Amino acid sequence: MRYLFKYTIVAFLLGIMFAAPAAAAKIRHQGTVFVDNVDLALNHPEGVACSDNSFVVADTGNSQVVRYSISVQGFTPEATFPLPGTSPIIAQTNAAGDIFVLDGKSRTIIRMDRDGQVAGKLEPKGLPDPKSFVPRSFKLDKDGNINLLDIFSQRVLVLKVDGTYLRHLPLPEGHGFFSDLAISSQGITYLLDSVAGAIYAANPGAEAFELLSSGLKEHMNFPTSIAIDSRGELYLSDQYGSGLVLVGRDGSFQGRKFGMGWEDGQFYYPAQLCINDSDTLVIADRDNNRVQVFNIMDE
Repeated sequence: MRYLFKYTIVAFLLGIMFAAPAAAAKIRHQGTVFVDNVDLALNHPEGVACSDNSFVVADTGNSQVVRYSISVQGFTPEATFPLPGTSPIIAQTNAAGDIFVLDGKSRTIIRMDRDGQVAGKLEPKGLPDPKSFVPRSFKLDKDGNINLLDIFSQRVLVLKVDGTYLRHLPLPEGHGFFSDLAISSQGITYLLDSVAGAIYAANPGAEAFELLSSGLKEHMNFPTSIAIDSRGELYLSDQYGSGLVLVGRDGSFQGRKFGMGWEDGQFYYPAQLCINDSDTLVIADRDNNRVQVFNIMDE
């Protein structure tokens, strides 16, 4: 009872701290998934990746990946792919249904086919100095290339799916800590600085990132994941603030959604989020041991 009382007080205070005007988008809860296809409970899931008819979950604590189908009836766990000895924390999928997972233990990216067969690990080829790299996150662009946030050499690497080096962009100087990146359908690369509460952007062909949005720290605590909807609006998963922050294409603060708790539309240390082309929003609700699904609609 004492824990529950403290939990409620913290949620109330966070709501006061981050109170904000309503955002331009309306977000409606569609459902929640708790188990895989053999009814094993999800265990601190950190990663999610979306496609039009399915999404996959990096079920971190269970060392596995789970794929769920999306239909008008809801969300059904259809396959589970064990990855023993790993700690999957970031997930991505391509048009063919291949699954890419960042292993938090080895800091390597594992590639699996649609049937869950491991095809190997990403081995970069032809990297400019330094040859070493440490991925913090990664995203696939519309061409299927891997855009890798390399916190070792302070750059974003762009690699073909076979690891062949294409190009890179240096991270901006004077930043806090970059935790994630996102690629728009127009090829704009966004970087999320969790410590400074800032977003940087680089247009296709740019040689450097430019500051898009600063001063967001007053609206969030420690955002760790970023995604883009069909309108080009940005969504940030505020891990320590247990909520969702919305940012416009121009970098302006558009509002804050949700809060700490265990009911539908509440979170406890959310991790990765993803949005598909139909504006289905999927969020890994890590410390509630579940994944929540929403629909984004215009007001």
